[in-house]
Amino acid sequence: METVTLKSGAVEAKPAVMATMMSLKHLFESEPIVAYELVMKCRDRNHQFFGNTVDKLKQLSLVQPDGNVHDTIRNIVVSAAQGDGLDMSLGSPIKQ
Repeated sequence: METVTLKSGAVEAKPAVMATMMSLKHLFESEPIVAYELVMKCRDRNHQFFGNTVDKLKQLSLVQPDGNVHDTIRNIVVSAAQGDGLDMSLGSPIKQ
């Protein structure tokens, strides 16, 4: 299986990166608060999700059934998310 190196230095399967990025793009466009919560959780494992955020993330398979973020998803999100707060945006997670 083809792999890619992320900006974080992690090496992940290319299909996993592509599928995750599709979900992230949808999330950033349709549910920016939920996207922000996911980024915060990926950056800080102790972050507690707000409201029903975890349910929406489960629907998109971006968190595990127990509410934790899988390492692959975390690596992709941390590599793709740029900026903080209202200035947060999504870029390519792949190292150039």
